[in-house]
Amino acid sequence: MSAAANPLLARTLKNGEAPLYLLHGEATFLTRRAFEWLRPKVTGGFAEDFNLDRFDARDKTPIDRIVDAARTLPMMAPRRLVWVKNAEVMFTGQGGNNPALLRYIEKPDATTCLVFTANDVVDRRGKLYKALDKAAVVWEARTPPERELVPWITAQAVERGRVIQPDAAHLLADAVGRDLAGLDAALERLCLFVEVPAPIGLKHVEDTVPHTRAHSVWELADAVADRNLGLALAHAHELLGQGEPALKILGLIADRVRRLILGRAARANGASVQEAAQAAGIPPFKANDFGRQLQRYKGAELLQALERLAAADWQLKRSKLDDELLLESLLMDLCAGEANHERA
Repeated sequence: MSAAANPLLARTLKNGEAPLYLLHGEATFLTRRAFEWLRPKVTGGFAEDFNLDRFDARDKTPIDRIVDAARTLPMMAPRRLVWVKNAEVMFTGQGGNNPALLRYIEKPDATTCLVFTANDVVDRRGKLYKALDKAAVVWEARTPPERELVPWITAQAVERGRVIQPDAAHLLADAVGRDLAGLDAALERLCLFVEVPAPIGLKHVEDTVPHTRAHSVWELADAVADRNLGLALAHAHELLGQGEPALKILGLIADRVRRLILGRAARANGASVQEAAQAAGIPPFKANDFGRQLQRYKGAELLQALERLAAADWQLKRSKLDDELLLESLLMDLCAGEANHERA
């Protein structure tokens, strides 16, 4: 991928011109993609057979070999690349205290790009990290939280020269979740499915992306917001049957309660239903349902719901009672009240 195709990485990674890089973090998909962008920037299309050295830190390669490779001059090319993968193991124990490596980091060779890639966040307490943090481009890859997935998806579409409509991005985020590799693959399919220059719309996502999870998630949140106990229990059991942890389901419910609080506050300040939905981060195609749900709870009830959710979080983390029973009890409390009607 060229700098023009990914200006964010170009800025973050200084256009691939730095002599030292540490790419680490829990979002391994992003780390891998950053290295795939960086690699051709360094090698510049020259023969990699002579100008690329690969090391796997898990193989316990002598550190001096890595340093020697970094000090080797490129052959018929302006720069060479030395890649140390699975580097997280180097940041623990004595591996990161190698004097030769620390001296090299202090004064790296301008014709070599030494890149460390790790599959997780590395230990920041040792000498190696502190040396790299001072001298290298250090980039930590983090998976965006749920609330930031829609902007992330939109940005990925723009990088491909495509437009994805907000409703479609919301549904895609709900269907796939925080699996960035899965989101990237789904977006690639959508780009192939929808002819240029047409935007990617809601119907395209519905037709091409499996969205069982999205339906279950939205239906559970809607059932709680509608105070429909029967449906809430059914969808909670469905998600549990799909392997979703009870704490994650609790988080989904808490997220909807917080959105209802934001929506009520917006309406109290004179916002329309559409504006309140936007303020609460509800996709436009759900705005009318959200407006109806705002009428199901009083403000005090929503604050009580947050307290009940906090208590359930404590119970799920510490109680020996069955998670399913605790979740059922929570749903019965949240859905209790005059607005609790059984609807098909």
